[in-house]
Amino acid sequence: MTEILSSISVARQLRQSDLFYFTPSLLADLLSLNRRQAYRLIARLRAEELVAEVEKGKYLLLGLEPELVLSNPLYIASHLVAPAYVSYWSALHFYGFTEQVPLTTLVATTQKKRPVAYREFRFHFVTVKPQKFFGYRREWVGDLPVVVADEAKAIVDSLDLPQHAGGIGEVAKALRTALETVDLSTLIEYANRMENKSLGSRLGYLLETFGQPAEGLIHSAGPVKLDPARPRKAVGMPSTHAVSRWQVVVNVPEREIASREGVG
Repeated sequence: MTEILSSISVARQLRQSDLFYFTPSLLADLLSLNRRQAYRLIARLRAEELVAEVEKGKYLLLGLEPELVLSNPLYIASHLVAPAYVSYWSALHFYGFTEQVPLTTLVATTQKKRPVAYREFRFHFVTVKPQKFFGYRREWVGDLPVVVADEAKAIVDSLDLPQHAGGIGEVAKALRTALETVDLSTLIEYANRMENKSLGSRLGYLLETFGQPAEGLIHSAGPVKLDPARPRKAVGMPSTHAVSRWQVVVNVPEREIASREGVG
């Protein structure tokens, strides 16, 4: 088989089979090869720069234009584990909800996976429960497929785990920007589907801070810190206050939360 198929035809077959990220055993099954033949073929594909080893024994399809892949961390991230989608700070930046550029690409997955470092890129994988794995779609970046949270899910994921989105201040600013285009009812629906009442409390508090209604939002009956990563009384704050309607303890200086201005 390796003597018959050209490297380019193998690369095309991998792409047609959606094997952007594969192991020798997957390649062997696809092409009906034995283990030795699969490794020899991979060595040839690597020599011709059609694939690259990202992790030990795991290969990324570069295809005929490897520079497109190697300059596209979102594409790489979308294929390092399955199922998965790009979210949190990376998705907020993808949609222009934040000007801050995350140094690490954040990926939501139902699998457990250690961080990956490849060339200058860093990838961090956040393991989520199956009920939280929704609200994503395929986008195209530089003619390459990227699986990314939709706009509403990027916000909701970030409120669920603000530490993966630059902190609650950054998430609040992203929400303020997103409200110009994202459907409010979808935000509330997604938040309720996450089955995290603390998330609902944070979202409800921020929506009303920005002058938006939050009817139908399920929220906590007990105290919830606005920023879960900070102590109840944050350093540098003279005091904290609680918003009883949402059971939110505001442990973040007001300057870190975007103002109402500009939100209609």
